[in-house]
Amino acid sequence: MKLSNKEIQPYRIWFEYLKTALNDKNLSNKVNKNYYKDWHLNLVKKQKFNQWIKTHEHLFNQTDITEIKLFEGKRTPNTLLVEIPISFNIQRIQRDIGKAIKGKVAKTQTNQRFKIQTNRPLQTAPLDYFRWAYEYKQSGKLKLEEIWEKVNQKQIDRQKKVAKRVEQYLKTGKGIRKRALSTGGFEKVDKNKAVLISRNIKKAQNILTNVCKGIFPGNYSDH
Repeated sequence: MKLSNKEIQPYRIWFEYLKTALNDKNLSNKVNKNYYKDWHLNLVKKQKFNQWIKTHEHLFNQTDITEIKLFEGKRTPNTLLVEIPISFNIQRIQRDIGKAIKGKVAKTQTNQRFKIQTNRPLQTAPLDYFRWAYEYKQSGKLKLEEIWEKVNQKQIDRQKKVAKRVEQYLKTGKGIRKRALSTGGFEKVDKNKAVLISRNIKKAQNILTNVCKGIFPGNYSDH
């Protein structure tokens, strides 16, 4: 089943953090290559997410076993599978079947190896902002205050694009644009820009460390 745009966004950000780690000289050797084998890391490094996800969306689809079926193949004589002797009455089956299948049922059966791991509601936009700050810092060309300005402008530009798309869809985007510009992690508040951007860079570093281990986003608090 194809994932919706809302469902796919956390995986897009995971992908972007992994790509950042792979292209970082200090982190690339820390990436768990075995865990990410099915991601095809050579493609992660060179492809954009929208291209990569077309051949890898199945990694994030969860398939649960939802029904019980009788097995029609070879079986022990005078039994049904689950192996219940046909000489048992209902009362004995009800009494004994719990013992026989204890620990074997009521567990989530899933093929989804790559799960979002977080102990808080996942807000995807700030995770992008943290990564942008980290990448600007890695360039070594900008002061912290300049990084703040760059990230803030990038955030505003993105929100304008989102508002424009929504406006085209709903014929009016003013209310949505107002909410979007008021919920980001880089609002123009009376906080020291260098302190704020330092914290966000640290959070990005923590997320990148987690991603290398196969955890996203995990705990990334700077406290």
